Amino acid sequence: MFCSRCGKQIDDSLKFCNGCGARIKNEDDSPLTSLITALIIIGTAGLGILVGLSAVLLDKIPNFGPVLIFGVVYLGVLFGICFMLMRQITKLIDADLGRRRLPEAKQFSELPPRSTNQLEEFREPASVTDQTTRTLDKIPR
Repeated sequence: MFCSRCGKQIDDSLKFCNGCGARIKNEDDSPLTSLITALIIIGTAGLGILVGLSAVLLDKIPNFGPVLIFGVVYLGVLFGICFMLMRQITKLIDADLGRRRLPEAKQFSELPPRSTNQLEEFREPASVTDQTTRTLDKIPR
């Protein structure tokens, strides 16, 4: 596996690159899978709690009306929570599809290979002391 930031080869078990320190993203670290898991858990647990509370309330309360009102309100709240999670999931899917549609050239920029004909001629570096000692010469009056 290679780092997407610096291109250095790294081990698959690492979470950060040894060269640049960038976080390595794995397929199972995506927020999409965690949102889908949360949606499934909240939906099934919510329906299980509704069935259990309805059974307990039907034993305690002789009237069916308050239990029905409680069930409708509870289902409305549970549907609202699941609907908000589904909206986030669709936004993540759209963002992921938009990222995949980018051409390869825009995702990774490469520097052109450098050849010897592009190198400049050697120039002697300017001396700092030559420039500063001239100001220290005596000035005739």
